[in-house]
Amino acid sequence: MSPADIWMDGALLPWGEAHTSVLSHAIQRGALVFDVGALREGQDGRARLFRPREHIERFLRSASLIGLDVRWGVEALLAATLDTALRSGVSHALVRWSAFVPTPEADVVPRPSARASVAIAIITPGDVSTTAAPGEDARKLPEAIRLAISAHVRKAGPEVFPPQAKVGASYLGPMLAKREALAAGHHEVVLLDREGRIAEAPTANVFAVRGGQLVTPPLDRVLSGITRDSVLALARAEGIPARESHLTPEELVTADEVFLTATSYPVQAVAAVDGRALGAAPGPLTARLRAGMLACERGQDPRFHAWVTELGATALNPRGS
Repeated sequence: MSPADIWMDGALLPWGEAHTSVLSHAIQRGALVFDVGALREGQDGRARLFRPREHIERFLRSASLIGLDVRWGVEALLAATLDTALRSGVSHALVRWSAFVPTPEADVVPRPSARASVAIAIITPGDVSTTAAPGEDARKLPEAIRLAISAHVRKAGPEVFPPQAKVGASYLGPMLAKREALAAGHHEVVLLDREGRIAEAPTANVFAVRGGQLVTPPLDRVLSGITRDSVLALARAEGIPARESHLTPEELVTADEVFLTATSYPVQAVAAVDGRALGAAPGPLTARLRAGMLACERGQDPRFHAWVTELGATALNPRGS
């Protein structure tokens, strides 16, 4: 990571100087909210952020849903993100926004005066690999993965966590489900909602192709994924029938194609669900949408040019709003 990878509360800090207490409310209560965006290099060699405004708006919405007091607005965070990405000197990375209460708080609810800190980090594939143990490679996914449907862990309903809040505490259940799936030889897991319908993977939305039509669960139980929204928009622009509808486990297992969408993929093909092999993986629609999404991220599709923001597009060193 470069010395300017971390923007925190208006200042650029070397990575090693971005600290918070181990007794902070964020760590002890799991109340950190976050979002993850993509930085991609186009054919012209220039780096671009993919839909950064939408990510920042969702990030601030997450903070509001759980009551974090963030003093930075959308425009200030957008400018700070562009500045941090530009100074990092990289062109292929993830951007991670975090908001958290850094101080120790005795109660479950922080004091009214406890304002949240905001950090922006640029994370490259090489940075992720440093999380592996010595001699261990970072986990890499094949072109098409094996997906399990969790039998023991359900997606927490809106009465437990707001589904549109990306908050650290809500990932405990999905972590347990994925750990079980990995131990059983799968690459990823999808959770069911409380009604027993397909919800989402721990960090990805789920799509099925049935009879040439794209189907994905509606937003009443799942996160409003930026990549999910982009795939739906791209499919409709391409004339591919697409709808939001609840899926049963049987409908997923017997689908013609299945894929996951997330910022880090952006479209991940699925070869088998619960041990049952699908057809060709990636299937034709999966491959088409994956290629289309990569083109969109790189600024190569003029229909969606508004989705990309080139570095240096706004003023540097914004003030909080």
